Amino acid sequence: MAAQLGETRALVLGAETAAGLAIAAALAAAGSRVAVVAASPDPDVAFAVQRLSRRLGAAASQAIDASNEMAVRVMTRQISKALGGLDLLIFCADLGDNAAHSLALASHFAAREMARSGGRARLGGTIVVALPEARAADVARLAGEHAPQAVRVLALDVPPAPDEAWARDALARLLPAHGEPAGP
Repeated sequence: MAAQLGETRALVLGAETAAGLAIAAALAAAGSRVAVVAASPDPDVAFAVQRLSRRLGAAASQAIDASNEMAVRVMTRQISKALGGLDLLIFCADLGDNAAHSLALASHFAAREMARSGGRARLGGTIVVALPEARAADVARLAGEHAPQAVRVLALDVPPAPDEAWARDALARLLPAHGEPAGP
């Protein structure tokens, strides 16, 4: 898996969640360039994500209010610059009633960065919704919205206690989107 994901530039939003931690660790182990972002500006959460970033050797880390449009816009642009572009957004920010709004913001700005950077994958990029109760309607709507930009939107089922085995399996499902080398 490492050779296949080694060139992927990935943003994990909601890195403070169990799913986010597992996915970020699996991406880093596979050789991806990873940025980890907490969906809350809470100081304890920010500190935990900063420690995670150092442990994984992540390219960047931040803690933002993921329901604030300007915060998401600025963060996405900064992370894309730090990674040298953006291929993959993993949205794990379990924000309750604010999750759908935050997902819409994050996917909008991530798709813009994926289009801007051209993506190293054959497709423009991939947005993965990894929430315990990802609403099919939200995923379908976002998939239709981002299809013209060649950005796929996928949903992952998140078990009650996501772990590294789950994360490796989840990444294996992403390989067709990111596993083939980019064209010239």
